[in-house]
Amino acid sequence: MRTPTALSLLLLGLSPLTWACKREPPPAYVRLQGTAPTVADVPPSRALLIVFWASWCPPCRQETPQLVALAQAPPEDLQVVVFSHDETPQAVESFFKGPPPTPLHLRLDVDKRAGDAFGADQLPVSVLLVDGRQVARFSGPREWDAGAMRRLLERLIREPSPSAPRPLD
Repeated sequence: MRTPTALSLLLLGLSPLTWACKREPPPAYVRLQGTAPTVADVPPSRALLIVFWASWCPPCRQETPQLVALAQAPPEDLQVVVFSHDETPQAVESFFKGPPPTPLHLRLDVDKRAGDAFGADQLPVSVLLVDGRQVARFSGPREWDAGAMRRLLERLIREPSPSAPRPLD
């Protein structure tokens, strides 16, 4: 039988520390810059998470519980607006077993005009708008209510506009 070496004892002793220091990696996203297309009839808010979604889309269905949780308790200054690519309100209501949750501010995008304006070429895709400018694009399903995602959204919302003057240190 082998006796433990000093290195293995050291590594074994440090393993709880390395576990305690691990942090979730930030969620993947693409940085955007530029003015956002105008979105009519949205709740007043400094930041909007625009989500393109459909009840018939399996990845969309997968992210829905977390998206609803985020919309019901969003970070400060954030509202969620969902554009559904479903053909009828009945399809959406069938999925939710009634009207969609009010905090989703869900509306149909049957003609795909909103999706085209934001370049939504797949579902789900989400775009974060802050102060009328596009900040980030998230492709694919997300764990919207996860700690790492909430921290990322909060950080992106707090960042100063790239065109805003920065104070000198």
